Amino acid sequence: FLGSLLELKCINLYGNGLTGTIPVTFANLSKHEYLNIGQNHMHRNIPSELGSITRLILFSVEMKNLTGTLPKSLFNISNLPALSFMTNQLTGHLPKDVGRFLPNF
Repeated sequence: FLGSLLELKCINLYGNGLTGTIPVTFANLSKHEYLNIGQNHMHRNIPSELGSITRLILFSVEMKNLTGTLPKSLFNISNLPALSFMTNQLTGHLPKDVGRFLPNF
C-alpha cells in the first residue's frame, strides 16, 4: 500500500513492531527522501531495488535481524549523507571507493 503513494517523500515507521521482509514496493517511491524503518522485527536481506530511490537523504534500517550483504545498488544513491544499518547481522565488505559513489557520505 505504501508503494502506491507515489508523491510520498517521508516514511518514519521506527519502532512499530513491523515483521516480515522489507517491501520491495518501497522502490516505487521515486520522490522519497527519508526512509526510517529501524527498530522493527523485519528479517532477511535489504532489497537491491531500494537503490533506485535516488533522492534519499536518510536511510535507516537499524534492526537486529537483517542478514546478507549490502546491495551494491545502494551505492548509487549519490545524495545520501546518512545511512544506518546498526545492530544487524550483515556480512561482506564496503566497496573500496565508497566515497566516490557516496560523495555526501
